[in-house]
Amino acid sequence: MRPFVDVRSLRLRFETGEKDILSNINFQLHDGESVLLLGPSGSGKSTLTSCLNGLFPRELDGEMEGDIFIDGKKTIDYRPGELSKQVGVVFQDPETQFCMLNVEDEVAFGLENIGVPFEEMEEKIEDALELVDMQDYKESAIATLSGGQKQKLALACILALKPSLLILDEPTANLDPIATKDLIETIKNLREKIKFGLVIIEHKLDDWTDLAERCLLLNREGEIFNDSLLRTAIRNNRSQLVEQGIWLPKVAQFFLKDNPDQMELPLTVEEFAAYPSRFAFVAEKRISRNSSESGISILETRNIAWSARKRDIIKDVSLSIYEGEFIAIVGANGSGKTTLSRILSGIQKPASGSISLKGKALKEWKESLLRQEIGYVFQNPEHQFITNTVYDEVAFSLKMKNEPAETIREKVYEILDTFGLLELKNEHPFSLSQGQKRRLSVATMIVDGQSFLLLDEPTFGQDAQSNAELMRLLQQRHERGATILMITHDMEIVDQYASRVVVMNNGEVVADCTPESLWDKEAKNLKAWQLELPVSVQIKKIHEEEAYYVSTTS
Repeated sequence: MRPFVDVRSLRLRFETGEKDILSNINFQLHDGESVLLLGPSGSGKSTLTSCLNGLFPRELDGEMEGDIFIDGKKTIDYRPGELSKQVGVVFQDPETQFCMLNVEDEVAFGLENIGVPFEEMEEKIEDALELVDMQDYKESAIATLSGGQKQKLALACILALKPSLLILDEPTANLDPIATKDLIETIKNLREKIKFGLVIIEHKLDDWTDLAERCLLLNREGEIFNDSLLRTAIRNNRSQLVEQGIWLPKVAQFFLKDNPDQMELPLTVEEFAAYPSRFAFVAEKRISRNSSESGISILETRNIAWSARKRDIIKDVSLSIYEGEFIAIVGANGSGKTTLSRILSGIQKPASGSISLKGKALKEWKESLLRQEIGYVFQNPEHQFITNTVYDEVAFSLKMKNEPAETIREKVYEILDTFGLLELKNEHPFSLSQGQKRRLSVATMIVDGQSFLLLDEPTFGQDAQSNAELMRLLQQRHERGATILMITHDMEIVDQYASRVVVMNNGEVVADCTPESLWDKEAKNLKAWQLELPVSVQIKKIHEEEAYYVSTTS
């Protein structure tokens, strides 16, 4: 049977690059088949997507060799836009693919581009929105949607075109835990209703494992080093997975801590609950955490508020942040986390209320002096890039301090090497992969030595090695006395590193406590706040519940 996708000896290099992004790629996908495409940040996963949907070589500044056949026809033989009827892509950041202002018009836009008659559009729009349970938002402005709703809208826009293959490029990277589960459940339901092939690009595999059993593994050289079932890859290629920084499911990671030689691993909490020797795996080693032992308040907010489009985004928030704390800000998409962090950093002014840094009103600080105190990493890395090379981006703040050229060079080379970016030092920041851009944005802050760091989702889009290295550096800075405030959806990071958690919900602080206290909150509260227990805590609770059952029935 002829494969739907047939990639033969694909090689690709960008014009400015010194090495191939993809090298000798060969694989096939058949109608309706699902596959996980895994690999470290910068391995070429998204680039391969651009080859499959025909964007490359048409828009490629570089060279591409080999052939890609979609439904028996070379991608280069499709007319511009024609391939979108066959291959649909939902990008990591859905806002990059939106063109219109409201939901209905956005879905209609794609239909117009493929020449669907106006009289047929209404029904197709309704059908597409119903598939993702977004019909109630048909007339809504896109700007008012949550992150999860925007991902669903992007999905609806693609489904309206009825592609035979759907590619999801890290679709949950910016979503809270519950929105992530909701999107994955939506994909599962769609697979039961309509037939389409599926390529899932992800770093973190939790909840995806029963959607795609087969996996293609890319290494840092852009080569496929494994094509097998996921469980087979984990069993037979574990050392390569670790070496390449490819995440294992969280349950498998947890399981391996106490038994590194275990061959067959549970991939979900449900599988763990049925595992015969699960009671041997209940201990979790946490990072040593410091609380606010100094008692020295460095930043105070009193009754701050901010609104936009006649909607309250931040409501009457009062916080005291103490020297040496490691604070995680968590909550649902759209709960006000990013806005709060921007206000705390002085980037955005509150509509009302007051903020003071080290006893002095924030508005009275000179901008140059304020940036020496506070480092801020934006949610979108591109918002903070201001130079033309990776090297200059990291060196910029050091040059502003008039540090000696040799000192700057040593510091920049060290931080770039640590973040796996040294080989890219001469590249333009905008040419990097999303994961590389994120690492660069954090590197620009870490190199500068500010005592108060605010980071908005610094670990999204990172492979396992990059994630571990980034958190090691932040922990190192924390141990040297820096105060860290991090927005994150990763509950494992909250559990392991944070000394304090601030939970935002609808613009308000609804909880301010230790991670342990948060995990003990009622399940209905955690669900309302779009939070999920870390895997280690879920496993611990399974153990406790079963131990209680045994003790009461014996």
